Amino acid sequence: MATYFDKFSQEANEYIKHLAENMGHPGEEEKTLIVVRAVLHALRDRITISESFHVLSQLPMILRGIYVDQWQYREEPLKIENLEAFKEVVKQEQAKYGETEFDWGQHTEDLISMVLTSLGTRYLTEGQLQHIATQMPKDLQPLFPVQAQNR
Repeated sequence: MATYFDKFSQEANEYIKHLAENMGHPGEEEKTLIVVRAVLHALRDRITISESFHVLSQLPMILRGIYVDQWQYREEPLKIENLEAFKEVVKQEQAKYGETEFDWGQHTEDLISMVLTSLGTRYLTEGQLQHIATQMPKDLQPLFPVQAQNR
């Protein structure tokens, strides 16, 4: 009999495997997971706490755990000035988990966009993605699979 943990694990494994295939790197699920973690952590630290709770409510259990892993409470989100700064944060997050260079030949912004698109396709609503994109610098917003509607 499968347990809830088995179900959660199977769902996460299927998502990561599917994303690795969509990124053009089947069989590289470990690296794909590092990219997902890096993007989630970079976003998490740059959106409001209330927005993070909305994101968490839409993610499956395993991705929720990844999202909150090593999360530190801040009254205000960390500021990010532009796309280059965000890419640097993603690269730093990747390095924390043992991946300093991907030999995939893809730009970091392409990987970020693929992760955001996959999260939007599987878990996050269009409205949620729009809220997050609106909190990002203008040059980062095109990586989201929605049009940011500035408030």
